[in-house]
Order: sequence, then C-alpha cells, then structure tokens
Amino acid sequence: MFRRGGRIRALRSGGLEPALSLALTDPVTNALAGARLQEVSRTAALPQEFSVIGDDLQPDGLLWHGVNVSPLSASDRALEDFGRHLAARSRRSSSVVGDRRAVEILWSPLVTPWGAAVREFRWSQPLLLADAPAAMPRTAPSRLRAALPGEEGAVFPAAVAMFREEVGVDPLAGDGGRSYRGRIAELIRQRRTYVVVEDGVVLFKADVGALFGAVAQIHGVWVRPDHRGQGLGRAAMAELVRQVRRDHAPQVSLYVNDFNDPARRAYAASGFRQVGELATILF
Repeated sequence: MFRRGGRIRALRSGGLEPALSLALTDPVTNALAGARLQEVSRTAALPQEFSVIGDDLQPDGLLWHGVNVSPLSASDRALEDFGRHLAARSRRSSSVVGDRRAVEILWSPLVTPWGAAVREFRWSQPLLLADAPAAMPRTAPSRLRAALPGEEGAVFPAAVAMFREEVGVDPLAGDGGRSYRGRIAELIRQRRTYVVVEDGVVLFKADVGALFGAVAQIHGVWVRPDHRGQGLGRAAMAELVRQVRRDHAPQVSLYVNDFNDPARRAYAASGFRQVGELATILF
C-alpha cells in the first residue's frame, strides 16, 4: 500500500481498519467520535467527516470534523497539523471535544480564526468509568427501565429540558426540534434511553449516547428539578450501570463538568471513578 507520510487527507474505506484499530486503543476517550466513525464507515459521509494523517497502515491520528470536531488518538505533531488545517477552513462544527491535552494543542492554531465565536470553554470535564460489578454500591430499587416505543411524547420534554440546562441552547431552534425529536425516537427504538416514570411523567432520564468497542458512554442524564436531592439520581445511576452492562456493553462511562458538584457526588456514590479528563469548547 502506498505510504502517504504526514499529509492530511480524507479517510476512505481502504484506510478504515487501521483507523478503527487506532481509535480502539482508547475506546473510553474516543467513544463519541469512534461511535460516529463506525456509524459512517460504509457510507459517503466517511471521507466528508473524517481525516487521517500518517502512514496508511499506521496512522498518526484521526480527526472527526462533523457536527463536532474531535481528535482521536493523535500524536502532538498530528494535532498541530490538524489545527493548522482547520484554521484555514470555515468552521462548520458546533463544538470541539476530546481529551483535554489534545484539545489544548488542537485549539492553539484556532484561537484567532475561531476564538471570537466561542460561547463557552469547559476545560475540565472528568471522564468517569463505572467500577467492576462486585464493587458497585447496593442501592434501593429505582424503577429504572428502558423507555418503550410510544413513550416519545413523555421523554421529549425531559430531553429538551436536559439539553437546555446542560448545553445552554434550545434544541427546538432551527427546525422546530424535528431532528432532535428524531434522535430521541431512534434512541428509544434501540432501547438506549432509560427512564424512571411516575404517573406518565419522566422523573429521571439517561441515554446510551455512544457505543464503541466494549464501551457504552452515557449522555443526557437528567433528574426532574422537583425530585433532586432525594437520592433518585444515585439509585437510578447505579441501576443504569447494571442494565446497560446487560443490554449493551461491559464498560460504562460518562463525562461531567468539573463545576457540577451535585452530579459528581451522585456519580461517585453510584460507583464511578475518574480515568481521564476531557474538554469541550462550545460555539
């Protein structure tokens, strides 16, 4: 196979397997971008959303530049090259997300062309992994279960509230929420949304937002405001880990903002421990 050295190029099907192997060297850190890599691996979106640098059989790094910009297992030199490559192009992504050190290196050439558009820097987002099953705390039953087809109407308001609170923008803007509603329906169809429901109202919600290798990454954790501080989140999270391991993958991870002390305490009480640190830059 032709060796292309350090040139940045679109990732194509011929380089997919080495790229996946590289991403899988750290599936916990790369879960979000890796899941997208698998999703588009046999589609025309692959070269449109992913770039590679280095030798075909031993790449030095990957870059997802779709709805998010995210480096995957890239060397420092590759990160610098990716940053300069992006700086010469118009930004299409709504965020930069990944390993904190990698994001810091990638961001350096982007400060001038992209910096004015930044809405928020979240430089410290502890990356957590659930403990082994034997070490998981025992909690009272939480009534947690997978959401069922037909419950989209109950889940949607909770998901919108979570998105507004966590991301700081309205998912109903633009297309009136059509694409967001479709995403929620797809997660429910795949049994990747878990809920606690009482009298038809969602009190707790969490999604398996990404599946990559042996890792399930949890997104969109939300507790109804009038039920916070009552232990519901801790009990539901501990049960969530058990059910996600049963249904989807043996390793369960998530990341959380360092300033969200209540969530961090709940995750620690539910058996999660820190294994890394991510960063997100929001536009």
